[in-house]
Amino acid sequence: MPRIGFSEIPSGPESVPFSSDSTVARLSPGVVTLHFRLVSADERSLEALRYARRAMLREESTRGVADDEPSLEEAVFSAFDVVWSVPPAWRAACRAKLRDLVARANRVLADESESRRASRTAPRPRTP
Repeated sequence: MPRIGFSEIPSGPESVPFSSDSTVARLSPGVVTLHFRLVSADERSLEALRYARRAMLREESTRGVADDEPSLEEAVFSAFDVVWSVPPAWRAACRAKLRDLVARANRVLADESESRRASRTAPRPRTP
């Protein structure tokens, strides 16, 4: 059964440009960019990831999100990466959302594999 691998790519410290006449950099809460590498075997894996993401976006839409909570909709997905700029206070929660996303996608793949295996081993009705 193919599985989607998932690992965070560490980023360097965010640099703040020096400005002697402004306090904007100190007052701004800033953002942290989370960057994750996705390792998937095939198109089925990517489709499972898309399916899980759509489900999570529907859940966000149904329950709503807190005023400052980043939506999964803001994350940028490619075939190999996820990049998501979030407020520092939400870093851990967003990592957890992405872990949940990959876990859901892997469950979809496992269910698909089990369904295919069951359909191959099921006895076929005889035709006279």
